[in-house]
Amino acid sequence: MEVLKAARPLAAVILALAFAASPASSEPNTTEYQVKAAFLFNFLKFVDWPGVQEGPWIIGVVASNSFAGILEETVRGKTVKGSPVVVKRLPNVAAARGCHIVFVPMPVPAFAPPPGVLTVGDDPHFLNAGGIVGFYLEDGKVRFEIQPDTAKAAGLRVSSQLLKLGKIRE
Repeated sequence: MEVLKAARPLAAVILALAFAASPASSEPNTTEYQVKAAFLFNFLKFVDWPGVQEGPWIIGVVASNSFAGILEETVRGKTVKGSPVVVKRLPNVAAARGCHIVFVPMPVPAFAPPPGVLTVGDDPHFLNAGGIVGFYLEDGKVRFEIQPDTAKAAGLRVSSQLLKLGKIRE
């Protein structure tokens, strides 16, 4: 019940971010990256990971220094459930073990998400390749699509609050 009370204001934040201005283009801009970074931070609050959480929450970023910098700025000094949030720069998806979330801002071949890792991507084919959450632009706004079955297979439980905010892909 406590999680649901905390989720209401967070859902409002996520909704506000979904409607934030973000011009459509093939190259993400700073505003778009800021919105995506805020989404990633808030995803930590709406997903249950297996096992007991000790230590920092880790968001990995594959091969994108510009996005990693914006994400680091977004999470600086923030905590989730009493633990700090840190950003880890990764050379590839395979290096994501130990992360809670991994963001892949580029096309990837089919892959099996590491167990216990919420994989989030930018590419329109990311979910088809095995990703869990995919960002897309609609009417110039950042939106996201979720594959709950893939999340479940990775050992994750996505909050119904988050599922209501995203587009569900079966």
